[in-house]
Amino acid sequence: MSLPESSLHVPVGPSLHLTLEQAMSRQVDAAVDALVAGNFDIALTLAGAAEGMIERVGSHMFGELKSAPKALERFDKKQWISILNMERDWLKHGGEPTMEIACSSAAFIVARAASKVENWTPKMVQFKIWLLANLDRL
Repeated sequence: MSLPESSLHVPVGPSLHLTLEQAMSRQVDAAVDALVAGNFDIALTLAGAAEGMIERVGSHMFGELKSAPKALERFDKKQWISILNMERDWLKHGGEPTMEIACSSAAFIVARAASKVENWTPKMVQFKIWLLANLDRL
């Protein structure tokens, strides 16, 4: 039995050679595209992967969030980090049969990832403008 023709056009050719920074930037840009399309799970997964690609010295969003004094008054550090990563970890490891993923959860993971990128792309800049203009709606 033969398979039907596929309508996919995959560019099979030379390999893609990337630096860590380039790969992170591409993932964050793709996460923004997924966020715009309403694919919050995909945005969150891509941004979560990008965020974990490199250790950034100095200030970045996740570093600041996990040390938030008000949160650490209510939770121990391990619990707080688990809360911050809840949707990302569920998408990576599974667990409960269902999970609701809000736009805000995806947007904040995208912001966390972008905060670790050294040289922002125009798409990241546009995302920041959108995020700051819409914080009250998230």
